[in-house]
Parts: sequence; structure tokens; C-alpha cells
Amino acid sequence: MTEGDSEPFTLLASVYDVIMAEVEYDEWAGFILDLADARGYRGGSMLDLGCGTGNSTAPMHERGLDVTGVDASAAMLAVARGKLPDVEFHQAGFTELRLGRTFEVVYSVFDALNNLLTDADMRRALERVHQHVVPGGLFIFDVNTPTGLRDLWEGGKAEGWADDVYYRWTHTYDEATGLAHVEALCSTGEGSFVERHSERGYAAADLARLLAGAGFSAIEFVTFPDAEPAPPDADRIWVVATRP
Repeated sequence: MTEGDSEPFTLLASVYDVIMAEVEYDEWAGFILDLADARGYRGGSMLDLGCGTGNSTAPMHERGLDVTGVDASAAMLAVARGKLPDVEFHQAGFTELRLGRTFEVVYSVFDALNNLLTDADMRRALERVHQHVVPGGLFIFDVNTPTGLRDLWEGGKAEGWADDVYYRWTHTYDEATGLAHVEALCSTGEGSFVERHSERGYAAADLARLLAGAGFSAIEFVTFPDAEPAPPDADRIWVVATRP
């Protein structure tokens, strides 16, 4: 591991699974399936959008579902392919998604879509997703809201040890731009690196407008894990949208 700065989601791939070992990917998968089942899903093909190292792909694969993963990071995908050699993975950014096929359900978790920092990029990404959902199919995803990103971590910092990896991630929020910035320092016996990530929070009203503009309908905003309607002050919302 080299010391210094790296591009987002590059060197982080080597320690990501260790740091995120406690993340509830399996619970999120069950939640997605419950949402989809309640809206007519009967086990067809799925696309994991922003799959990273495959942690959100694996629970669907383990349930015997036909799931494909896509991510912009070659380094994250290399880890995913090593863990899930029987799963089909593709490298593509959200706004350049062109797989040449459609899916019953497209899903995305862990605020992956918050990495889209402008309405224009979000709209392009939603249009690309729309082209990959079968008529009557679903797009299910979560996002941090502006409320959630203002106070991402208590004291603006997350710090600790995960096995032999020390991490110190610091967070700031820019009210003028509505962007949150995270400086992620990770260190092991092999060296240290820093990655800098930015996210934009999306309110339900903005997502409703953008999703409708991209061709989606029956747009719902709920919270995890009870699928209750999301309150106006929710820090994270789950979105369910249908391609007519």
C-alpha cells in the first residue's frame, strides 16, 4: 500500500470489507425483496447499481437470484469478482450505464447515488436506469437527505480500528453548495492513504421531480426497516419507483 492521496474507491477497495464488516447488507437485501415482493416481484433478474466490492450483491446471489453487479471502480470490482466468481459484473458509471439488457429490479444501497452531485447528473443516471428496467419493473434505492448529511457523524468524525486497519474519517458540510465532504484516512502495517469523497443530499421532493422527469411513476418514499412513509425530517430515505 502506498502512502499519500488516492482517487476515490481505489486503494479503499483493499480495506473496504474490513471496515464495513458490520454493515447490515443482508438486512437491506431482505428489505429490498420485501418492498419488491409487495409490488409484484416474483424472482426475476436484478441489477445491483454501485455494487462496490459485492457486499450488496452477495445476499441476492445467496438467495439464488439472478443478480448482476455494476460499479465505476475497477478496484472495487476486482474484489467483488474474487468473492463472487459466478456473478456477472460490469464496469460503468451511473451516467454511462449501457448494458444492453433490462432487469425486473434495479437496486442501489448505501447512498451510492449521493455521489451524483448535480441535478443534471442525477437526471442522466435516472434516465439510464429507466432504460434498464422492464416495463412494470422497479427501481429501489436509498439516499442520504440534506438533513442526514449535515450531521453525518457525531463530532464530524468516525475513528477506530477494524482488525488491523486504523481509520479516521472526517466530515464537513458546505451549506452554500449542499455538499458533504469526507476525508478518509486508512492505515495498515503496509502504509497509509487518504481518499476524499463528496456527496450531495437529496430531498424527497427533488427526487420525485427528477424521477418523474426520467419516466418513472408510482414513486414512494419509505424508511428502513418498517417501510413506513418517510417523515419530512428523515436523515435517510428509501425510494421505490416503477417504470410504467
